[in-house]
Amino acid sequence: MDFLPWWLNEVYWQDQIAGTHSLDRFDIHAYPDGPDTTTYTPAQKQALAVSIYRDYWDPTFTSPSGTINQIYTTQIQPNHAIPFRIPRMRAIANSIYPGTPLAITEWSAEFAGASDFSTALGDTDAYGILGRERVSLASRWGAPDPANPNYQALKLYTNYDGAHHGFAQISVSDTNTGNPNLFSSYAAVDSTGTKMTVMIINKDPETSAQVSFNLNGFTPSSVTSYTLASTVPNTIAVSSASSWSSPVTVAPYSATLLVITGATATKPSSEWDLNPDTTMVPAGGTVTLNPSITSGTGNVTLANAAFDAYEGATACTGTINIITAAITTTTNGTITVNAGGAPGFCHFTVTGTDSAGVIQSQGGWIVVGNPAATLTKTGDNQLGSPGGQITLGVTLSPGSSGGTNTGASIYFNTDAGSLSAPIVVTDQSGSGTATVTLTLPSSAGVVHVTAEGPYGLGHPVATFTETAQ
Repeated sequence: MDFLPWWLNEVYWQDQIAGTHSLDRFDIHAYPDGPDTTTYTPAQKQALAVSIYRDYWDPTFTSPSGTINQIYTTQIQPNHAIPFRIPRMRAIANSIYPGTPLAITEWSAEFAGASDFSTALGDTDAYGILGRERVSLASRWGAPDPANPNYQALKLYTNYDGAHHGFAQISVSDTNTGNPNLFSSYAAVDSTGTKMTVMIINKDPETSAQVSFNLNGFTPSSVTSYTLASTVPNTIAVSSASSWSSPVTVAPYSATLLVITGATATKPSSEWDLNPDTTMVPAGGTVTLNPSITSGTGNVTLANAAFDAYEGATACTGTINIITAAITTTTNGTITVNAGGAPGFCHFTVTGTDSAGVIQSQGGWIVVGNPAATLTKTGDNQLGSPGGQITLGVTLSPGSSGGTNTGASIYFNTDAGSLSAPIVVTDQSGSGTATVTLTLPSSAGVVHVTAEGPYGLGHPVATFTETAQ
């Protein structure tokens, strides 16, 4: 079984037993996997440094690493040679321990050296990705040296003007038609809706980028640009404020932050979340989303939900159904998702309208793993005397899940009476069995016992109905 799902699973079940929530963040180290660069020229190393963070987000990016597809690294994940690192990790966390944010406390990629300008452009790309992909906390290893250009890259997001103004707080959808090896862009607005920040990264060392804009729901009036370019690698060049115009020319091998003043047509009355926006299910499995209001007081009505082609990934053929369309500050919505029977990455978009008439779309990913293992019951539908004991068991069959049936944890819980152990490990003989003793309650009644198999094997569940009589 894969280590990270196993570890999260064990922590989650122990917290369920103890009635606690001990995990504040799911924290990993995430260095993009690169190839052996021993024979690379400086130009090849630079090209790698500015494109490698596709490892974090791109559902079509095949890793250049010769070791990414290790058969012992994962048994349950689809597309082993495509890292898709952040959505995968968030999907694992949300599917096993809901509400646990992802943190990355070590990251960097300095293929051409820390002082090379390619590292500055790569870092600028990484900061945008980490924010857009909802990483809750991240720290670079190590901190940028003030003498290096990548220190200025950090300032573009945190202190672009020397007055500690930074990138806006509310991420907005930003799509572009550029080659992701050579071009990236990220956007956000402030809480007042009067300032938009757009980061444009031209990774092409020779050609300027002519960038046209289509700003939906925001009317720009003026713009100031802050540019970090290879020609002046240790200084952020500031333009004077000017009236907004499009297209914008972005210099070769540069990162330009546009600080745009303007107005939002109508501010949303509420912000809402898919809750969760990204999760993992086994092939053929179903997951329920519970969209919720995260800020504001307005209601939201969900109107449409569908799988779609996104960032080069083709649309999946599963089903998405809105069950409860109305979201309030006290009531969540309900969406059921079946991502189909083929392992892979499935993007979906949900659209809703709030009380102010503002239409917002929220997108997310379903990571579809191998088909789930199964649990076969023994000892279901037994009768026993009040206070008496009966034996229950399950047999784990891994099927096509990618795991095995030995040494797997099975979590038993009951709504009445007591169990000899909440977690039982399947035996080592290869039979995959796990048994518990149920002590029936002292008064007559029906007792329900649930057995849960590992999340890393698709989280198979079996339910027993026993009777004290």
